[in-house]
Amino acid sequence: MDEDRTVKVLENLDRRVGRIEQILPTLARREETQAAIKEAVAPLPTREEMHTAIKEAVAPLATREEMHAAIKEAVAPLATREEVHAIVGEEGERTRRYFDIVADGLRGDIRLIAEGHETLRTSIVETRQHLEAADARLDARVTALEASQKRSRIPR
Repeated sequence: MDEDRTVKVLENLDRRVGRIEQILPTLARREETQAAIKEAVAPLPTREEMHTAIKEAVAPLATREEMHAAIKEAVAPLATREEVHAIVGEEGERTRRYFDIVADGLRGDIRLIAEGHETLRTSIVETRQHLEAADARLDARVTALEASQKRSRIPR
């Protein structure tokens, strides 16, 4: 390393050491740090105190066995899966029979409506034929009357 560079490095180190020397008096010593830690930790509960507090908090809660017993007691009056499936199956059959009866009734009603429509259609066709025949007769009569009026107007 050349001399100028060495001088610059030493000057830089000297400046840095000077800054460190200014900061060092403001830093806490080991004894001060340990005292501050003891002071901060002193109000915290000990491990034994924590375990005692947890035991006291958990004591009124139900045990696993008590919870299982309570669940069994609550579930006992409920229907089993097989019972539910049987009930649903019976209800399904009952509903199916009911809808079969309703469908048969609807088929009969639809058949009656269809027959009524056929009767109406036939009646309308017959009425149209009668009207067309009556119209033809009236047309013939009007034509005959017009012809007779023309003849009676002609001087003889």
